[in-house]
Amino acid sequence: MNPEFLKTYNALKNDILRLAYSYTKNLSDAEDITQEVFIKLYKNFSSFKNAEHLKKWCIKTTINQCKNLFFSSWKKKINYITNKEEYPYYDNNNHDDLLDALFKLRKKYRLVIILYYYHGFKINEIAQILNIKESTIKTHLKRARAELKEILKEEHDA
Repeated sequence: MNPEFLKTYNALKNDILRLAYSYTKNLSDAEDITQEVFIKLYKNFSSFKNAEHLKKWCIKTTINQCKNLFFSSWKKKINYITNKEEYPYYDNNNHDDLLDALFKLRKKYRLVIILYYYHGFKINEIAQILNIKESTIKTHLKRARAELKEILKEEHDA
């Protein structure tokens, strides 16, 4: 097996799994999607210009695989339960409230928060990955922060 592919796999596998789980809220589906992304990556590995291009491709492919999952007639019939303990690499630390609040956000807001804060993408990069205008990404980030603030405030006051 290509040592560069293995290096890339080890560097990105946790990020891809977390992203897929944040979208699907189901560890089994997230693992399946992660596997599909890396199978596609392996088949196309030699066609990437650089590591940044490769990472963006992996993120976009993960998002597309998640969307494809929800378009399937089988998945439309299943309701997912949000379970933070099932979140990949959940470590029961001081970020419990933030993780709970994050999973209460709508998918489009949760996704931009994860890409921006957890994966470190810039607004213009997120716009390219999601095929959305930069202004829309900025709006989603602003609204997501406001919703997170409100959710955390309500939980703190309760």
